[in-house]
Amino acid sequence: MSIEPIYTLADIVSRLGDAAEPEARLELEGLRNDDFIAKGRRIGTPRLAKELARNYGALADWLPTAKAEQLDLLGFVSADWLRIAAWTARQSEIHYDANQKGASLGAAEKQIRQTRAEELGSEAKLARDRLRGALLHLAGGIPAWVTKIEAAYATPGTQSPLTDALVALCDVADAMLSDSSSGMLSRRARNRLTKVAVQTYRDLAATAAQALRDAASVAPTAPVSQSQVDLWDGIAITFFEQLVDALEQAREVDPTIPAPSIIGLRGWFRRASRKNRDDAEASTSGAG
Repeated sequence: MSIEPIYTLADIVSRLGDAAEPEARLELEGLRNDDFIAKGRRIGTPRLAKELARNYGALADWLPTAKAEQLDLLGFVSADWLRIAAWTARQSEIHYDANQKGASLGAAEKQIRQTRAEELGSEAKLARDRLRGALLHLAGGIPAWVTKIEAAYATPGTQSPLTDALVALCDVADAMLSDSSSGMLSRRARNRLTKVAVQTYRDLAATAAQALRDAASVAPTAPVSQSQVDLWDGIAITFFEQLVDALEQAREVDPTIPAPSIIGLRGWFRRASRKNRDDAEASTSGAG
């Protein structure tokens, strides 16, 4: 029995990449905030976020395997469109969480960034300790090398001591990898440390340091209002309506294209279908 994957919007956005509000607005250029807010008032954010995460996660898994003909049938639905749609859904979730806590969007965003910075900081700490151990082996007890390693490991008095220490150890590692003495060459042959590995450590240090700066750069803002939540709910459901229409139309030609899952939003799409029928009937009556 297969287990259905559990998707989260945060994970999907991390996987596909961030977007920005102007990108989302451009996709829905003809709609106003009032249109979105009116839609958003009629739907609950937790239910919406859960359904969009399920659909966007499954679509992100499927798109890389899709055939060219299937992508042609889907038209505008692509990995880049999905990146923007998933980001708007995540904004809906972020605004809702901040509103429920009576917090500002800045506080919510700061918490997200701080959590990310802490995760990367933990990775950097482990990397620093691993690199120190590898370098001490390479040093072979030579006092000059051991002194340089320990000095780099204990880099004090900076805003990012962990990442700065990791960078300093990388500098020592580069020097040791350039040492062509017979003892160093012999120890290096039994050590997995390479220039590529050192660059990986440097990249981690840079990413972790940037995450710290990003967390510190978030400025406080006013608390998130319910109308802001409704606005992003409306934008998110509008993107999802586009996806549902595109998938259903494409499946009329190729039923192997994944069907949208609207289990948690059946009431919403029933209302939308009813409204479309009523509009069509009104148009027909007016024509008569």
